[in-house]
Amino acid sequence: MPQPRLDVPRDRAVYTQLLTDHYPWTEVTLDLAARQAQGLSGVFDAQQGGAWARFVWVGGHLRGGFTAAGEVGWPAALSALPRAEISLTPLDPAAAELLWTSRTLEPQPLEGVWPDPAPRLERQGFSGVLLGAGACSFWTGGQVTEGKVPEPGSRCTVLSAQPLLSDQALGAVEAAAVLAFWADLIATTHRHAPLDEAWRQVSVRLAGQHPCLDPFAQEVTVQEGRLTLDPDLPPDEAQPALLDAFGATLARLGLRLADLPVSALRTRREWLAAGLERPEVGAV
Repeated sequence: MPQPRLDVPRDRAVYTQLLTDHYPWTEVTLDLAARQAQGLSGVFDAQQGGAWARFVWVGGHLRGGFTAAGEVGWPAALSALPRAEISLTPLDPAAAELLWTSRTLEPQPLEGVWPDPAPRLERQGFSGVLLGAGACSFWTGGQVTEGKVPEPGSRCTVLSAQPLLSDQALGAVEAAAVLAFWADLIATTHRHAPLDEAWRQVSVRLAGQHPCLDPFAQEVTVQEGRLTLDPDLPPDEAQPALLDAFGATLARLGLRLADLPVSALRTRREWLAAGLERPEVGAV
């Protein structure tokens, strides 16, 4: 069963509350077909009394239509709502897709009151719809793309196909992402300047400070630029060891971060989490 219609921002609406008595359905249909050919992303609403229908386009493709009772086709909607009040609102394509996919999702409550949950949504890269105190906002990758966030102090729910992670689970996911990032960074560096021998020498020197770097322990190894970690090695031990070993390896090779082809890696959120902006990790 679809959820009730989500509010959409009307500030960019093409038209709102037009009556099909004055703007006939034949003209509406032709206009929408022309906009669809031009790549329309947005939502079309029609209401007559208590009955309504909503249609969603994404990137010039009609995703479909639905009512309070379920999905509906265009001819059936026109037949059921002959004298409707209609609105057309363009949306960001990602927001339009969320509007469509969220129609059958069950709300998930957020812990705490707004804006306390905001950092967790950002960290998780949340994609979905945030609802609270009459406000509705659409999120992609942890950022708001359309709509308004709730007023401070509001209780909130979300509509999302991805489960909300606990702080503990989110921490584990983030730690794994940082370690995967290190593997990409070391491989990229190795392609620019082979680093196996320098890494081995640095690991021997730093093993007293970071036992996991001891080559005999085989908990952290780099061979042909491929990082391998013992799966039982705690991330809070691996991360500082990798940071110190990488910085020392760059120094031994006479390299700076600025010398490496890492512009794509810099855009990843794990860059900061890995501690690479520290001045001692080579001049950036």
